[in-house]
Amino acid sequence: MSKLRESARGEDCLVRIPGACKFLPEYTILSHYPGNAGGKGRSLKSIDHCGAYCCTACDAVIDRQVKPPEGMTYEQCLLAWHEGHMRTLVRMREKGVIK
Repeated sequence: MSKLRESARGEDCLVRIPGACKFLPEYTILSHYPGNAGGKGRSLKSIDHCGAYCCTACDAVIDRQVKPPEGMTYEQCLLAWHEGHMRTLVRMREKGVIK
């Protein structure tokens, strides 16, 4: 496991999709960006630098395993992921995981 993925352990979900988020650190993983711009292709996930600290419930929405919460579009959920990615970069820097 990469140090970036490992750094998600015990962190708060920083994606925080209203109506989906568990808000429980024990469910937080490094959620990978779902688009090609992050290095994703065929059976490959995006690179770990294109990740966000995200609970498994929010990640399931981003990966389209479940529908967005009522009243939200997928695009709004994806915006929440991007904001979570920015929060994650700040948190990783605070922890010394990235410079």
